[in-house]
Amino acid sequence: MNLVADTLSFNFLLSGWLIYLLFAGWALWTAPWFKVENDRHAQNVLLGASVIVLLVWLFSASLDNGLTFHFLLMAVMTLMFGPQFALMGMSLALFGVTFQSGIGWEGFGLNAAVMGIIPIMITWGMFRLGLRFLEMNFFVYTLYNGFLSAAIGATLSLAVSAWILWVGDVHTLAILKQTFIPYIPMLSAPEGFLNGLLIAALVLFRPDWIATFRH
Repeated sequence: MNLVADTLSFNFLLSGWLIYLLFAGWALWTAPWFKVENDRHAQNVLLGASVIVLLVWLFSASLDNGLTFHFLLMAVMTLMFGPQFALMGMSLALFGVTFQSGIGWEGFGLNAAVMGIIPIMITWGMFRLGLRFLEMNFFVYTLYNGFLSAAIGATLSLAVSAWILWVGDVHTLAILKQTFIPYIPMLSAPEGFLNGLLIAALVLFRPDWIATFRH
C-alpha cells in the first residue's frame, strides 16, 4: 500500500529515508554492473519491468478510509534481476508513483522500505536458503521462490504498514482490525499466485530473463 507522507510523523519519515539510503548505497556499490553495462537488451528488460511495476502500483484499489492496496511484484523483480537491480527498478517505479499520485516525496524512503526493501530481502533470503537446502527444479523454484516468498513478503509488508498506521496514530487499532488487517491474508495469496504464475511463464518461455534460475 502507499503510505501518505502528510499523515506520518517526522520520525517515521526520517527512519524510512535512512533505511532506503542504506540499502540504495549497498545496491549501487555491490550491483553486478557488468551484466547490464554493455547489454542494451538487459537494460531494456529491466526498464520494461520497472514500467510494469509502475503501472501496477498506480492502479491500486482504494477503501473509503483512504487505505489503498496493490500488488507488489517484488518477488518477480528479485528473481529476474537480483536484489540490487530489483531495488533500483523499484525505485524508478516508486519515483513515478510518487510524482503521479501525490503521496508526498517526504514518504519516498518509507514507501520504498515497506513496499520494496522488505519483500525484496524476504525473496532473496528465501532464495539463498533454498539453494542450500532444496533441490531447485522447476516446481520448487516456481512454488517456493515464486509463490511462497511473494506471499510471505506481501504479508510482512502489509503487517509493517498496519503497524506504522497504528503506532503513528493514522488509524486506530479498531479501524485497522475492521478495514485493513483482515485483507492481509486475502491479498497475500493472490500476490503469491501472480508472482508464481509470472515466474513459471518466464522460466518456460524466457529463462534467459531470470538471473537466479539455474538452467
